[in-house]
Amino acid sequence: MLWISIYLPELSLQSHCRGVLGKVRDLPLVISDGTATRPHVHAANVCAREAGIAAMMPVTGAQARANGLIVVPRDPAKEQESLQQIATWLSRFTPMTSLEAAGASLEVSTSLKLFGGIGAIANRIRTGIRALGFQAALGIAPTPLAAHLLAKASHFVAGVRMCSDIAQLKERLDDVPLALFAWPYEVLSPLTALGFTRVKDLLMQPRAGLQRRFGDLVLGDLDRALGLMPDPRKPHQVPEEFRSHLDLLFETTDIERICSPVQILLNELEGFLHARGAAVNEILIELKHDRIARTDHRFGARNAMRNAADWMRLVRERLAAQRLPDAVTGITLSTAKLVAFHLKTESWLPTREIDNEKWQTLLERIASRLGDKSVFSVQVRLDHRPERAWQTGGDGGKHKAETALAQLAKPRPLLLLAEPKALVTMSGVPQHHGALSLLAGSERIETGWWDGFPVARDYFVARNPQHEIFWIFFDYRQERRWYLHGYFS
Repeated sequence: MLWISIYLPELSLQSHCRGVLGKVRDLPLVISDGTATRPHVHAANVCAREAGIAAMMPVTGAQARANGLIVVPRDPAKEQESLQQIATWLSRFTPMTSLEAAGASLEVSTSLKLFGGIGAIANRIRTGIRALGFQAALGIAPTPLAAHLLAKASHFVAGVRMCSDIAQLKERLDDVPLALFAWPYEVLSPLTALGFTRVKDLLMQPRAGLQRRFGDLVLGDLDRALGLMPDPRKPHQVPEEFRSHLDLLFETTDIERICSPVQILLNELEGFLHARGAAVNEILIELKHDRIARTDHRFGARNAMRNAADWMRLVRERLAAQRLPDAVTGITLSTAKLVAFHLKTESWLPTREIDNEKWQTLLERIASRLGDKSVFSVQVRLDHRPERAWQTGGDGGKHKAETALAQLAKPRPLLLLAEPKALVTMSGVPQHHGALSLLAGSERIETGWWDGFPVARDYFVARNPQHEIFWIFFDYRQERRWYLHGYFS
């Protein structure tokens, strides 16, 4: 077995500032905890720490050290939600993903060949976690507990080496600080007093003495980390529906600033869809303006998609064309019904599927700029009347293919008038920029007596002195006149 573990330092700070860490880097910010009457600092960002603010300091004292200090109450539920989001995204690599106290671990031995080896998977995880708006440290080891310890150690201690061979695991864990274990203060304090600060300090001691002094907790965790005892994990269950929310620390009406957290949510959606083996035709983005006001924005695609970049192009185009009623303070992304996603066979030669995909992408971009009603398909209908022989959109599958081909095989103009135009006749010859000479015809169309729109026409291909080609007909039902119905050229 081979495990990759993710450790999120200062989880409370990251869960509140997800996606906006860069924007608040120059502003002092702390996460507060404790009672309402005596709150203290639970975590502080870099700017606050540079001002001398540290954990467990009273909030009043922190405010005295930094002008304009931003204080955000801690929300353990939001921290747990962040871990769930990361675990769901990691499930795209393997179904064996489990939660940790401040991160997640995933077993990747069965996925190495699929994703190109342990190095390739680790790089993709690092890049993906950053795209979700988090900063994380990675650890690699044959056991989940050892991987998580190495992930923590790589954040706090320089030069920590990962391990893929269980024979080398003891050596790599020897210098890991005991403070990184999730042991209570009542255990860590006497260990420190005895001078035991690293894993190798405990491994040198008699097991019977450690058992008698500290019980099963210390030896049990050491054995699980070294692979001497089983460490079963409960796999994370990917939810059936996707819904994720981001609160903005600062309200904004700038579409570009709104698109940045939207991109984070779409990256999260992509990982969820990969884990579910699905795609979506529609997403819903809910913009929060204050405690009550909300605006909903639906974005649909003709083909089911799951790539975050494709959805981002669509969202950016349509949001840029809309006017927001008020400043945005939060964003929620959810999805409609999931549909099955079918992988396409890659080819270095252009194929019909690739050309169709490019064409659909172009249509999506045009529709996002001009609106859905500006882009439509044209389908042949089972009707001999030219003005009724086609329709926009709809379901054309019920019409027979041979009938459609027969209609297209006959001469039809490139431009068909919405309403036939009556022509002037001189000595019985129709006129349009001169006398028209008949080139082909006639084609008799007489139908529609059953639906209230009867026609009885003889169609001809005609040409005028300027060599323009037209489609005209003689109507036997309406005053027996000539009409212009279309242009060939």
